[in-house]
Amino acid sequence: MKKSAFLVLVILFLSISCIENMEHIAREANLRTLSQEELELSESSTLFAIDLFHQLNDEGEVNQFFSPYSIHQALSMTMNGNENPVLQEYIKTLRYEKMSVEEANKGSRDLKQFLTQVDPKVDLTIANAIWYKEGYQVKAPFKAIANDYYDAEVAPLAMPDPNSVKIINDWVEKKTKGMVRDILDVIPPNAVMYLVNAIHFKADWKFQFDSKKTKKEPFYPSPSSPIQVDMMDLDKPGTFKVFGGNGYRYLEIPYSTGQYNMAILYNESGDLSQVAAALSFENYKKWIEESQETNFILKMPKFKMGYKIENLADDLMEMGLVTPFGFHEDNFTQLFDTQTDLLKISRVIHDALIEVDEKGSEAAAATVVEVLERFSAGPSVPPLITLDKPFIFFIQEKHSGAILFMGKLGDPSKL
Repeated sequence: MKKSAFLVLVILFLSISCIENMEHIAREANLRTLSQEELELSESSTLFAIDLFHQLNDEGEVNQFFSPYSIHQALSMTMNGNENPVLQEYIKTLRYEKMSVEEANKGSRDLKQFLTQVDPKVDLTIANAIWYKEGYQVKAPFKAIANDYYDAEVAPLAMPDPNSVKIINDWVEKKTKGMVRDILDVIPPNAVMYLVNAIHFKADWKFQFDSKKTKKEPFYPSPSSPIQVDMMDLDKPGTFKVFGGNGYRYLEIPYSTGQYNMAILYNESGDLSQVAAALSFENYKKWIEESQETNFILKMPKFKMGYKIENLADDLMEMGLVTPFGFHEDNFTQLFDTQTDLLKISRVIHDALIEVDEKGSEAAAATVVEVLERFSAGPSVPPLITLDKPFIFFIQEKHSGAILFMGKLGDPSKL
């Protein structure tokens, strides 16, 4: 889909933090050498982000906003409830081919810690939670991985209770500082688990815009159809990193210490189909490594955008994650100790919001993975069976199948 020139940045702005060429970063950043697991996790997450962008890229929509990091982390948690061959579908889709599952989990934990601590002037919160159907028993290894590597609380939930939707929605709203609300509409009667990731980002520009300089100016969705927008004006030169490609330009707008930035990919004609064609992992690395610092005055629109994807199932299946979205005996074999019917992911819901103004940017997103059981059979506990009607009975040998005795009971009062 054709996008506003400022939307291609979305799949980039959280990954920029892992750039190793940091000589120009201010001393306030808490830099350290990244482990091999962190570097590989960052690469996998970025590859997934670019894949997802191209999967969602449709000319039918002009604006879009999402957090590939949030989706990647929610599915990474979900991955741990599976084993081969379904596990391999997660590994391929999440681009974990170069890592073991243990390395991917460790990389997720350590990179999250790095991202949230690297810049004290950036407010970044990443949170995970898992709720499962009350009465079921989660396997101890799955729970331990969720606790140890994703810092996720794993808690039972009375799924049929109407208040349970509010419990999940309130958690998401709290973790996103009120930006993402009512992400979940209803809990189906056969829902057995919700795996949720929430992320919130807030940072001031390194070079802030003066709100008094903001004024209405034209913005061109197409060359012949300008619209009026609130255009922010830096008014004086700032230092930005720029790379000029063949028919497009890459630009980094720094936040606070410069550790985080908003990346922009655009061309002068405004043809984002051409710009999107240039977006690849190889080009992305080249832009970061070869971009040069340049001083200039920047003008850009002030905007606020919300975007919700009710279900990413079809898109994720196109990317290779197929079996988990159908009831299959190989799904979630490492999830419950409780005996269940066949399980599947029914929905992957994603909701995101961004606000860009003169001071900086605030963005939040949440991802909900919903797991259903084929039948709403309830937990595997002994049911009450009352033999209060006439019946036939047998005494038989199990191994041979031989019936040793048989009879019927029609009226005990006549015995």
